[in-house]
Amino acid sequence: MGYNENNKHAEWLTKIEALSILDRANSVISNECYLLSSVAVECDTYRTQFNYIADKFKDDRDVFDAIKKMTNRCESIVAEKTAEGKINVALGIFILKSYHGLIETSKMQHEGGDKDKPVVVDYSRLSSEALKEIADLDEEDKS
Repeated sequence: MGYNENNKHAEWLTKIEALSILDRANSVISNECYLLSSVAVECDTYRTQFNYIADKFKDDRDVFDAIKKMTNRCESIVAEKTAEGKINVALGIFILKSYHGLIETSKMQHEGGDKDKPVVVDYSRLSSEALKEIADLDEEDKS
C-alpha cells in the first residue's frame, strides 16, 4: 500500500481508512452485536482502535460524527436490553459507564482519601444548622 505525499510519517491510518473502519463497525451493529468489543471483532480489529481513531482525528467532524453514531447505536441497544431485563442491570450500567470512560470509585475514595490526596469537602451549600452539627461532631471526636 502506497502512502500519500501529505502523510509524512508513513502512517497507515488515514482519514479515509478511519472512516472505512467506522462505517464497517456501524454496519455490523445489531441486536446480536452491540458491545464495542464484539463490534471490533466482527470488523477484524480491536476495541482500542476506535479510541486511537477518536484521538488521532479528534478535530475532524466527519470522524467525530461517525464515532458518535457508532457508540450511540451500541448504547441505545444496551439501554433497551437493560430496561427489558435482557441484560443484568448492574452489567448494563457498567457497560454504559465504560462507554463514557467512567469507573467505579475505589474504597479509598469512599473512605476519605489518603495523606497525599485528602478529600476536600465543599461546605458552601450546607445550612448553618448542618455546619453546627459538623462542628459538634468534630469536638466530640477530639475528646
